[in-house]
Amino acid sequence: MSNLHGSIFALRGLLRPGLLVPSVKVDTIARLDFAALKRAGYTGAVFDRDNCLDAWTRCKSAFGRKNMLIVSNSAGTSDDPLGIQAESLAYNLGVPVFRHKYKKPACGGEIFRYFHHKQTPSLLKSESAGLNSGPQGEADHPPSLNDPFDLTLDAVFTPSKPEPPAVIPPKSTQPPRLLIIGDRLLTDILLSNTLPFPNDHLPIWTTHLWKTPDLPLLRFIEHGILRLVLWHRNQTYRSGVIEKRARGETWMGKEGWLWWTRRWVLRVARRELVPPEPIPLQTNPFAKFVLPRPAAVPWTPTTRLEWTWYYSKIMAKYAGKGSWIVLAWAWFGLRSAVSKSWALGARKVREARARKAEKAAVSQSAEVKSS
Repeated sequence: MSNLHGSIFALRGLLRPGLLVPSVKVDTIARLDFAALKRAGYTGAVFDRDNCLDAWTRCKSAFGRKNMLIVSNSAGTSDDPLGIQAESLAYNLGVPVFRHKYKKPACGGEIFRYFHHKQTPSLLKSESAGLNSGPQGEADHPPSLNDPFDLTLDAVFTPSKPEPPAVIPPKSTQPPRLLIIGDRLLTDILLSNTLPFPNDHLPIWTTHLWKTPDLPLLRFIEHGILRLVLWHRNQTYRSGVIEKRARGETWMGKEGWLWWTRRWVLRVARRELVPPEPIPLQTNPFAKFVLPRPAAVPWTPTTRLEWTWYYSKIMAKYAGKGSWIVLAWAWFGLRSAVSKSWALGARKVREARARKAEKAAVSQSAEVKSS
C-alpha cells in the first residue's frame, strides 16, 4: 500500500535538508562498537530489517533483546494486516517487531512512547485485582507488538473494568536514548532527527546492504541532497563520522579527481612528488563508536588470467579518472573538425560559383562575337 502519510512527512526533509544528515556512516553494522554505545548511555536500538544480518549477536549481547526493536515499512504495518511477516521476523531474529499504524518516517512518536513506557517503573497493583486483564500476579509489560492497529499505546494500560485507584510512582525523568540504524535518508535518518529530544539519539546510516537498493532515483536524490548540505557546511565523512573537509576532499572522505589530476600535472611539471593536501585532525567524539576496518589480506595473482584481471582493473581505475581529459579533447577536436569541414565546404561552394560565373561570362562573350 502507498505511504501517503510518510511521504507528506518526508517533505520536512526537503524543506530542512539538515534533517537528512546522519551522525555516523558505516558500510555495515559490524563496524559499530555496541558495547561502547551502551556504556555511553544509549538505552535502545531501532533497526530496519535489511540491517539485521551483520553483528547481530554482538548487538543483542550489548543491549539485550528487550531493548532492541525492528521497525519496517512492510512487516508490522498495514501491508501485513495479519502480522504474519512480523511474527516470522521476530521468531527468526529473536527481537520484537514493532506494529505501527503509520510508516516511517511518521512513526517516530510511537517508537519514542514505546521505549519511554519500557523505562517507566511498573504500576503498583492492588491486592484484590491487577490492572491488566491477564492472570493475577502477572507483571506489567510494555505495549504488545501484536495488538490490532486501532489500539494505541496508551490504551494498553487502560483497565478492563473499574478498579480502585492505584498509587502510580513518578515516571522516569530520563528520556530514552536510541540508536536509529537504517539505509534510507528520507525514512530512517529523518525519523531519528525528528524524534523528541533529537540530540539524545544517534542516527546511523548503513551504505552496503545484502540486497539491491530499490528506487535508485530516490536514492540518487537523497545522496545529492546530502552532498549539497555537506558542501555548504564544508564537511565530509572521514572514518565514518563528520569532520571538517580538507582541500580537494569529496563528501565521502576521498580525494577528488580534479585535485588528483592537479597533483599529477604538478608532479610532471616539477619532476617531484606532490603529496595530497593535509587532513585536519579528528575531533568528532562519535569516532570512538566506529571500529576500524579489518586488515585486507593482500592478493597476489598467480595465473595468466588473474594477472590480466589485475592489470585490467588498474587500467580501468586510471581510465575512469582521466576520462574527462579524453572527453575534453574529443569535444574540442570535434569542434575543430566541424569548423574545418564547414570552412572547406564553404570554400568549395565559392569556387564552384566562381567557375560557374566564369563559364557564363565566356559563353556570353562568344555569343556576342558570333552575332
